[in-house]
Amino acid sequence: MTPHLFFLMLEILAAGAIISVLIYLFNAWIKHRERAWMFTLKQDNNKALAPLRISAYERIIVMLERITPQAMVMRVSATSSNAAFLHIDLAKALREEFEHNISLQMYVSDECWSKVKRAKDETGELYKVAFTRVKADSTASEYAREVLHLEATVGNSAIREAIVAVRAEMGRHF
Repeated sequence: MTPHLFFLMLEILAAGAIISVLIYLFNAWIKHRERAWMFTLKQDNNKALAPLRISAYERIIVMLERITPQAMVMRVSATSSNAAFLHIDLAKALREEFEHNISLQMYVSDECWSKVKRAKDETGELYKVAFTRVKADSTASEYAREVLHLEATVGNSAIREAIVAVRAEMGRHF
């Protein structure tokens, strides 16, 4: 091997090493810029989403307060003529209230939304149990009294737990 060829190979090897280092540095710089851009984008999204999330938390709390048995009975019982119709109307109003607000789940954690859902399910179960405790031909007011009595007796802690979960999650974010 001639000295000329040896130095040429050294120059090619050095150029290759320099090109490799430059490519590595360029890729690192690109990744850094992508992370910075993603951070900025996420910050902008959080600024834009903050009012929507606050509104969602408020609407979930309102929904939970509206589906309490006491609030539902007061709102729905005037239109029902007997226990069976009131039971159907309460179940329908509960379902509609929940379905009207179902899109709010995208603003809260899965854990928080599962507590909201459990509150709705337990309220529906309370209506079913109360209905089994009255006669089929009972008046709406007798059924309403049974719903309220059952709520007072066994409570409906799932709604309170859901409200606490929503407030806690909001406190973590804001």
